[in-house]
Amino acid sequence: MADMPDVPQRDRVQLRAAWAEALGVPATAFDGSGVTWTRREDLDSVIVVELGAAMAVAAPARALSTLETQHRVTLRDAAAIAALLPGSQPIGSAHLLFTGTRPAAASHEVVLGEDRDLVKVREAVPDDEWAEAGVEPMAHHWAVREDREPVAVAGYQPWHTTIAHIGVVVASRHRRRGYAAAAATAAVSGAIDAGLIAQWRCRKGNAASLRLADRLGFTRLGSQSAVLLGPH
Repeated sequence: MADMPDVPQRDRVQLRAAWAEALGVPATAFDGSGVTWTRREDLDSVIVVELGAAMAVAAPARALSTLETQHRVTLRDAAAIAALLPGSQPIGSAHLLFTGTRPAAASHEVVLGEDRDLVKVREAVPDDEWAEAGVEPMAHHWAVREDREPVAVAGYQPWHTTIAHIGVVVASRHRRRGYAAAAATAAVSGAIDAGLIAQWRCRKGNAASLRLADRLGFTRLGSQSAVLLGPH
């Protein structure tokens, strides 16, 4: 994966610093094109993050000793990592995308989200989709309503000072009408207006989420994989 050619230098520095802090790895971990291995005995998991051409792996020593000989392709795949570590379970693998630019204006009216919006949309989607979107606990919310009925909600959560993690979910029977894009546009714009870099994290295999991120102007910069370790 190439370094971050489409990302302004200021944003590159902030992204690298935020993820280095989150992983507890050296600040230089995402410089260059190598792999940084960091021993974290306080973790019960393996966390792998790739940004641009650099990769950082944080895990207890018992996992690092197995993973240090593995190819990057394996390290990008939570299921492949778990297969190497008996008793472990994959948490998931995700794409990481970012933008520091406001998207084009929303195609539907968007309002500030209220508790009722979250409740109604929550009732209209499967449990796993709601959990994956992660919208409910976010600090800032927006909603799209059709005839006063909430059909989509989006939000952002400030993360490590400079980043805003974006989430969006749309009621199952109201999809393919641009509601998710409209709600997400408001959330991304709100985050950028607050001086943050918008981060979009979507599970690998979630093609719809990836298409929406592309539509909103996000740049694909890396990936994250995580595995819960088994007992000693």
